[in-house]
This record gives sequence, structure tokens and C-alpha cells, in this order.
Amino acid sequence: MSLKAKIQGATGNAEYTQKVASLLARLDAQIPASLRLPESLLENPPLNVTSIPETCGLLTPEELAVTELDATDVLARIASGQLTAVETVTAFGKRAAIAHQLTACLTDFFLDEGIEQAKALDEYFKREGKVVGPFHGLPISIKDSFPVKGRWGSGGFLSNVELSADDCDMTKILRKLGAVFYVKTNQPQTIMHLESQSFYGRTLNPYNINLSSGGSSGGESALVAMKGSCMGIGSDGGGSIRGPCAFTGLYGIRPSCKTTPMGGTIWYQPGHDGTLASSGPMCSSSRDMRLLVRAVLDAKP
Repeated sequence: MSLKAKIQGATGNAEYTQKVASLLARLDAQIPASLRLPESLLENPPLNVTSIPETCGLLTPEELAVTELDATDVLARIASGQLTAVETVTAFGKRAAIAHQLTACLTDFFLDEGIEQAKALDEYFKREGKVVGPFHGLPISIKDSFPVKGRWGSGGFLSNVELSADDCDMTKILRKLGAVFYVKTNQPQTIMHLESQSFYGRTLNPYNINLSSGGSSGGESALVAMKGSCMGIGSDGGGSIRGPCAFTGLYGIRPSCKTTPMGGTIWYQPGHDGTLASSGPMCSSSRDMRLLVRAVLDAKP
């Protein structure tokens, strides 16, 4: 079965279908031609697609080496001048584009914007001889329900897809600490399911595309497992970080309620306290979990 058939999302009436088609066309147009996988591969993919970024020829050996690093190593190399923010963001952004074509993990791809932010960080480092904060130049992927200023987001319903007027609290903190945003990731309807099928499509598990990557932070788990991100931000009220990480062999933690910020996130029932969610990291190493939580807490959210 082709990837297109596997990732096809829910269907609805004519109005729904038209809105979904518009969103999918916008997302598809964001993936540059230079990063497109061959149609023959997408029509007949292997069950395990995790090795395709290494074999497809779209990434340089240097870019592949960068994307094999965890966030702690990436930050150490940026701080020592071994890597630039632009090199790092470009490498993970290109791999994210490949990951999306294989797993339908993204809802918004804005690598050009991320590279511009990375250029500013590199200029600061060259001028001042130091980093702006503990996440200087680190590309961080983030779940669709976390607003990033000027980018698309939703609370899991087609009716509340919107361009965000401002960053949410978590995004503001991470941006101030030097993080670079370049993608947003898929989630299910209502953000309350242990899989990630939405109007953007069904996110697949890269280790077996017949299976789910989990939910509700399944876009993040698929992307990080494909090494299109070394640090993802998800949310968890009943397993939405823990489940996807278990499905894809990652590290993740749901901090205690109100330990990490959820303010400003898009939610379909504002003021509803029946299910209290927490924001948290999804990553490839346990030390990266500590890195993220400690840095956010030190910012005194």
C-alpha cells in the first residue's frame, strides 16, 4: 500500500473536504522540490523507513553526522564554535522534511524562518563570543497546539485552525533561551487520543508504517525517531508524551501538573480542569530530558 493511502485522514462533508484540501496543499507547498523523495519510493515504501534519510542522497555526510547527535552534544558543539546555528538548523530541517514525507508527522514547515533566526544567533555569537542562553541555536520541534507567533496551530479541530498572534508561554521561554523553531507536529482530534490521526492525516510509526506512532504527541515521536529533531515539545494529560515515546523508543517525561508551562496553548475547552496536562520533552537521551526541564524551571515560568 502506498504512503498516501496509509496516511489519509478522516473524511467529511464538502465544506470539510475543501478546508482539509486547502491545509494539505499549503503544507505540501512548504516542502521544497530539492527535498522531495522519489515518487517510486513513496508508492512502495519499506515497513521500516528510519534508514531512508541516510540512503536517499538528500543529506550531506556532514548533515547526517549532525542529526545523529543528541541535544546536549549539539549545544556543546555550538557553544565551542564547532557548529553554527545555521548548519544545525539546516541539517535537522532537511531531515524533518524527509521524515514528514514518510510518516505525515508535520502540520507546519517553516525552515526558512528558522534559518533566519539561526543567522541572528550566529551573528550574536561572532560579535559577543558567547551564547545567548542554554539553548542557543538548538532546533526544537513543537506540537501543533503550542502557538508559535505567525504560524498555524489548532486545538485538534479543523474549526479552530488559526494563525497564532503570539507565542505561548513555553515557546516564549525557549525562544528567549536561544531555541530555534522550524516545524510544528501532528496531533489527533481533541488532542485526547493515543494515536495521531487528524485532518492533516494519520501519523505513522517510522519503525513499522503499518502501526501508529502513538498520541496525542505522535507527530513529535515520529519526527524525533526519524532524527528530524533532537528535542521535541509535547503535552501529556493521560499518556500523550509517555505513550508515543514508548511506541518509538524515545525518552519523555510528564512533569507534575503546573510544573512546566501550558499557558497560551490552544485548547478546545478553555478553563476545563478535568484533565490537567503538562508540557514536557521528547528526545533520544535521558540527559536531554533533564536539560530541558532544568532550563525551563530555571527560567521561573
